Amino acid sequence: MKKTLRYSLIAITLLAAFSCKKDEEMAIMDPAVIASSINFNLPDEVLQLIYTDATGASVLPMLTGESLVLDYTIEPDSVSFTDVKWTSSQEDVASVTQQGRVTALSSQGTGYSMIQVAPVAMYSGSGLYASLKVMVYDIVTKAESIEITSSADEVYAGDQINFSVNILPSNATYKTVAWSVSDVSAAEIDVTGVLTAKQISANSVTVTVTATALDGSGVVATKDIIVRKVVQPESITLDEDYAYSNGYECALNEKYLTLTYTTEPAECTTSLLEWSSSDESIATVEDGVVYFNQSGNFGQVTITATCPETGNSSSITLYLAAGLIRELYHDENNYSWYNSNQSGNGTASSHVWHDGYITITTYTVNATTQRADIKCWDAATWFHAGKYPIFAFKFDDVKDQGISSRNINIDAVGTSESGTSYKSIANGNNKYLHDYKCSDGSHVFVYDLSEQSCGTGGLMPTNETVKFTTLQIKYADMKTASSQLNYNLYWVQTFKTLDDVLSYITDTDGLTYEQIK
Repeated sequence: MKKTLRYSLIAITLLAAFSCKKDEEMAIMDPAVIASSINFNLPDEVLQLIYTDATGASVLPMLTGESLVLDYTIEPDSVSFTDVKWTSSQEDVASVTQQGRVTALSSQGTGYSMIQVAPVAMYSGSGLYASLKVMVYDIVTKAESIEITSSADEVYAGDQINFSVNILPSNATYKTVAWSVSDVSAAEIDVTGVLTAKQISANSVTVTVTATALDGSGVVATKDIIVRKVVQPESITLDEDYAYSNGYECALNEKYLTLTYTTEPAECTTSLLEWSSSDESIATVEDGVVYFNQSGNFGQVTITATCPETGNSSSITLYLAAGLIRELYHDENNYSWYNSNQSGNGTASSHVWHDGYITITTYTVNATTQRADIKCWDAATWFHAGKYPIFAFKFDDVKDQGISSRNINIDAVGTSESGTSYKSIANGNNKYLHDYKCSDGSHVFVYDLSEQSCGTGGLMPTNETVKFTTLQIKYADMKTASSQLNYNLYWVQTFKTLDDVLSYITDTDGLTYEQIK
């Protein structure tokens, strides 16, 4: 019994020692490193052919019979399993070997094949793969013209700008180009059209960027850009044209304001200037452009520009006025009062922008009636009957075109700061307080928010703003009109007094007027 027990204890001891040894070995074994990404690693001669189509896919055009080997990179470098699987969605269009050789076979069928490579260990359902859309052509459709565009026309040393092309015809086989620059000491451009400016000794150098078709057609296009030397600004002075101290007030509906300034030296790198706003709830600033909030926050805001190396700065205080509307149509890309996009009987209202006015076309309501309302397309407009009570707009009245009658009224839905609802300014057709006919034939129609009650809510308060989410000048019931009409809308504004309106007509517009109503 003692011997048997001793052998059992020895066996148990050996088993325990073996188990401990195995646990130690397992503890020091490295865990498997899983692939985190796989991407194609393409040479420049292939990369320059690739473009992005409307679906967001990277597309490589190939001619029938062409063949190439695609290389790839798996991250991280320490990945445990490096085997990959290659697939083609349309083997009869483009085939791929398990060594990554793609061969264009035919443009029939879909005309393209999705070539995909994925780690074998993660092939099923992992979503980890690299893909390339191979578009196969039997013949080359050559480019006839190339148009170059760029993200900027000037660039400072060390910065980059992007170039792109529009190649015609739209069915040209190769939709990318070979890029080159005239002065490689001033700039370089990669195969995708990204230009990087280099350090230069002169203050500026003009570089010609050339785009050459890849189809052998010889079609080229050029564009000049200016590479500027980086020169630190030493001092800056902001112009006071828009300063509140000079009596200027900013309008929320204008959305932004571009400040003007001078620097020393004059040709410095202005992108180095540092801009700040004292109250970003009212306005922010970027590269000298002040952007007004669109949330109804009003008041003073100080904008400061600072030269980073010297610390010299300059400031301007702006005032964003509650209730001020100033729509003058001097910025084609920034105006919000225009036709209400109405339609009927095969016609539609429309407008065309001109510097200083827009031309609105009516739509056909019926055989004898036309209409074209003017809508404020901003999300909200704030009136203040105490600070800017006069609401006025200037346009050509269709009655002067031989129309026997028409109706004007203000469709509006708003809420004051204290929660009162207001609808229908002046409450009815042709309830404008005044009509002034100007010497150019236009009319200025005037409403007084402090005197004329709304259909709902009565008079607006004079001590707070009213936020309107619907604001539309209904210009309707134009009779008798058997065809569409055109009229010009010159401005929509609010004023502090009626005298300010009349002064604007004479001093700013340079017109005389007669009072019709």
